[in-house]
Amino acid sequence: MSLRVLLASGLLALAALGGLAGAEPPPRPRGALTLEALTQRMATSRGVTASFHEVKDLALLDAPLESSGMLYFVAPDRLLRHTTSPTAARLVVENGRITYRDTAGSEEIDLAENPVARQFVDNLIVLFNGNLPALRERYEIDFGADGSTWKLVLTPRRAAMRHFITRIALSGDGAALQQLVTDEADGDRTTTTFANVVTDHAFSATELEHLFQSAPDRRDP
Repeated sequence: MSLRVLLASGLLALAALGGLAGAEPPPRPRGALTLEALTQRMATSRGVTASFHEVKDLALLDAPLESSGMLYFVAPDRLLRHTTSPTAARLVVENGRITYRDTAGSEEIDLAENPVARQFVDNLIVLFNGNLPALRERYEIDFGADGSTWKLVLTPRRAAMRHFITRIALSGDGAALQQLVTDEADGDRTTTTFANVVTDHAFSATELEHLFQSAPDRRDP
């Protein structure tokens, strides 16, 4: 699987942090928000839906690449990124596999047979699951808050992760994640902005079948 696909899967996992925002967020604490309070909120979500707009600044291109679509997270580890613009594409993390499909075809990787990809995905899953001890083990953490406004910067500790990503910066206000910036080892940068976030969404069996169907002739969630 290409580097771009692996990075996309990582961004999909991180986008599940959209679970910090929702129609009924928890009360804002008095004083500055703490990292413990933030990760506790992340750990309670059953599912998330959100729209995204992504801008990729590539070292080899003069103009950035932009895309948009929808993200779906089903706790604890089912992920779907459905890109609708500029072209249709689906990236799914499910049952220990990553599958990517667009108009040109499809790619698939078994995480059990690829330790590097497995570590890559696992490092990101601990983030949106709100596992603070594991997060501290895998990342150097720089967290700061001014009242309800906060920023979380993660630097991977492990070489396998640093080979792809050198820095992840998240920022938000209160319970709402607003922006995610990922700096890649090759000098590229991806900025993702979130909107229309619904947290703690309980997916029905019908929704799950529709979203995670595998029929090759059905492309749209």
